[in-house]
Amino acid sequence: MSSAPLAAPILRSLKIKTGAVKRLVREREVYILELDQQRDRIETLRKKEGVEGADIRKQNEVLEETLQMIPYMERRIREAMQDLENLVIASKKDDTLAVPELCDADEAIAAAKQALPDSKEVKRAAGPLA
Repeated sequence: MSSAPLAAPILRSLKIKTGAVKRLVREREVYILELDQQRDRIETLRKKEGVEGADIRKQNEVLEETLQMIPYMERRIREAMQDLENLVIASKKDDTLAVPELCDADEAIAAAKQALPDSKEVKRAAGPLA
């Protein structure tokens, strides 16, 4: 039985799904950094004299939008990670597919699992909005 015709599409899928998981983890990290920056921006505005309340309210809206993106990104990471895990499991059944892409996929899955907090951590990280 020749696995060469099947190997190319599986390898391609592994690369794509691995890249997607890595990208989503990075995007989540960017949103968390943006959340911290936005909180600092709001605090700076509150300390400044002459800043209108509307400006602070608008920045709070931006903060809220950013805060909503984090759970959304985590759902997307979980979905992409599950797809990748399923593909890795299926690929490992075929012993001829011991390739670096499987190692990359395993590393991406491990990084995604490490990046995903439990629900208590998410609530703690969110902190007060106002």
